[in-house]
Amino acid sequence: MSAHVFTGLHGVVHPPERAVVTVGVFDGVHLAHQQLIHTTVDLARRLKGTSVLITFDPDPHAVLDPRHAPSALMPVEVRVRELQQRGLDWIWVLPFTKRFARMTAKQFVKQILLRRLRAVALVVGETFVFGKNRQGNMDLLRAIGPAHGMQVVAVRPIRRGGLPISSSRIRRLIGSGKLSEARRLLGRSPALYGDVVSGAGRGHRLGFPTVNVRLIDQALPPQGVYAVIVQTPASRRAWRGVMNFGVRPTFGSGPLVCEVHLLGFRGTLKGCVVTVSLLARLRSERCFPSPQALIRQVHRDLDRAQHVFARLTPSPTR
Repeated sequence: MSAHVFTGLHGVVHPPERAVVTVGVFDGVHLAHQQLIHTTVDLARRLKGTSVLITFDPDPHAVLDPRHAPSALMPVEVRVRELQQRGLDWIWVLPFTKRFARMTAKQFVKQILLRRLRAVALVVGETFVFGKNRQGNMDLLRAIGPAHGMQVVAVRPIRRGGLPISSSRIRRLIGSGKLSEARRLLGRSPALYGDVVSGAGRGHRLGFPTVNVRLIDQALPPQGVYAVIVQTPASRRAWRGVMNFGVRPTFGSGPLVCEVHLLGFRGTLKGCVVTVSLLARLRSERCFPSPQALIRQVHRDLDRAQHVFARLTPSPTR
């Protein structure tokens, strides 16, 4: 059964039964996030209560320091869809505004966790900070929580390669093209998100028709050619493909584009929202002396991609 999703500060009207709550942005829903969620769901079941996850939109960094805010790993719609698959009972998406940012840590605990949700337990990471000027921490939670009947559970961070798993670490890995390392921290392939739009038709004329994806603002990989899986979440269909992410220097450099040749695909995805999962970077983008030289390279790219698909993916649905 899918989680109930509530949006807005007043989205929750009636508190759940014996709420066990976890709080965070959860951008990427990576393995450390999944550990928090699993602990929350498991504790709620043992207490015969309701597992509740609070997330924020937009990311607090985008409100508090927009010039230095990191690009998201996934849009909020995809984040919620991923969270709904984790066994939670409730997901509450709180709008993060400048006014909300002025709420102190004590106010957040008392107004959101205790008054709105009547939480009997809170599950957060050991280094969790919150509230105005990030003044709330585990010491404050342990001082306030038990006095109001709220157990506080601190979850130790998962470490990989000697460092904690974090969204910022995954962004850096994607930005440097280290997809296999990002995959180990996410628990799945990193992905790009956008909607399919009309292109110039150049790929079709070369014999390799492409799906052109208008990307949202998000963490991006280096320019280059990639083996990918393209999915339409609404229909759960998926196709293997080869993506060029770059400026098409062979035809005179232009704006940054994301175009994918789908293997064995016939039809159109125009207007569809798609997820482009990045399996492997095949090569960097480069300028070829002629369209014919580019065509020969595309055939080599397709051969390399087939080896990636054989190693990393089951047969896609069509």
